[in-house]
Amino acid sequence: METPHSPTERRYPPPDRETLARATLTYCLDGADAIMYATIKGAGSGTEALRLIIGSRPGNAGAAAATARRTLDHVFAVGLARWGSKVTPQGTRAFHKALAGWHARLDTLPTLDWEHLDGWFTMDGAQWIIGPTSPYWPHQLQDLSTRRDWASPLCLWGVGDVRALVSCAKPVAIVGSRGATDYGRAVARDVAMRCAASGHLIVSGGALGTDAAAHWGALAAVDERVRRSRGGMADHDDANPANDIGRTVAVFAGGLNHIGPSTNLPLFERMVGQGGALISELCPGTIPEARRFLLRNRIIAALASTVVVAQARLRSGALSTANWANDLNREVIAVPGPITMPHNAGCNRIIADHQAMLLASIEEIDELVHPAHKPELGEEPWKEPEAAEGDDADGNGTDGDGGGDVTATASQRVVLTAIRSCRRRHEPVTCDTLLARLREDDPDAGMPRLLADLGELEARGLIRRERGEVWPVRGTAGT
Repeated sequence: METPHSPTERRYPPPDRETLARATLTYCLDGADAIMYATIKGAGSGTEALRLIIGSRPGNAGAAAATARRTLDHVFAVGLARWGSKVTPQGTRAFHKALAGWHARLDTLPTLDWEHLDGWFTMDGAQWIIGPTSPYWPHQLQDLSTRRDWASPLCLWGVGDVRALVSCAKPVAIVGSRGATDYGRAVARDVAMRCAASGHLIVSGGALGTDAAAHWGALAAVDERVRRSRGGMADHDDANPANDIGRTVAVFAGGLNHIGPSTNLPLFERMVGQGGALISELCPGTIPEARRFLLRNRIIAALASTVVVAQARLRSGALSTANWANDLNREVIAVPGPITMPHNAGCNRIIADHQAMLLASIEEIDELVHPAHKPELGEEPWKEPEAAEGDDADGNGTDGDGGGDVTATASQRVVLTAIRSCRRRHEPVTCDTLLARLREDDPDAGMPRLLADLGELEARGLIRRERGEVWPVRGTAGT
């Protein structure tokens, strides 16, 4: 995992002790790990499991280390028993092999004093981490542990509004092929737009094709509601009509330092800006290798109550998500297509095999998902105090770069300065050019923090987006 830079302030507060322990344990893993899950279950907490694992390292001598190793064997057996299984000689050998791997990973940490690694694991507050004790934890993920060969995430990293994860009791996942046709993308967009307009959370994978169409559809529901409100066609009294619209969440197969593809960065920026979230079960620097996408699919399926497959070939990864959904007793809906097109063969097959219900029209989705509702958001978490009028976040005057941007944090003022710098150079102000400009001054500047800053700046009315570019709003200092 990359070592983060040292920014001027945190965007999100540090995780609690148990969540930080779970993040450290996640660092020890190569992916979802049922052995680690059983160990935590037997230990009673991630904190206790981590204490025993560190204490049992081969380099530790003496009675304490030997006791820790014996205790871990007992803890693993207890965890399996609580999970409805019994320890076997083969299982014990697998546990000892896994434990050796965890020890090796711990040796690559900057320090074993893990309680001081919160900045390292969160990129100095540019990302949040939540665990099962958080009020924002989506507890339907625990369904992944109903079988002994599966495991739910130990924790989740994220950027954006954490409330999105629990804003809807029965989220809708929309998945499909990256190489979807115009038909597949249109269906994904229209279904997502209709479901989001009814307040439902839209979950997908942030990829090209179907995923991107679904996320954009959810965002378009906000634009449509605002348009109707301005035209006097809305039938509600909410001062902010966008409050009725469901959020959208993207689940990534790698760490959030590697979100992509780059062509979707404007999409991710919009998602964060409109109250959605980007999440991963993996440490920020984890590379999104091909095998991790299949593991990611289980999280998409588990988060959802209904999974819609908009278009899929016979070997599409979207069918993996559908299989996970069926195993988890989620409702699976598939969109049929012409039998002469291989793009539709996967959907047609799971419909024919009675593994999915057929979606006969876009409008029919209203009957197949739960009733419309407002997103359940509650109070805004981690809200930063606003600076006093005429002062910046450090209590200084408003002279110089960023002067007048009294509602912006220090890192947001740096982004505003970079936007103006690009404009003065007559460069197109995209996420990529902004990141390149920021890295001229700070080589460790990362895309997750930039996306979060841009989202909040737009929400505060300090920037606007047009045709893929970012513009400072007139009246903001320096424009």
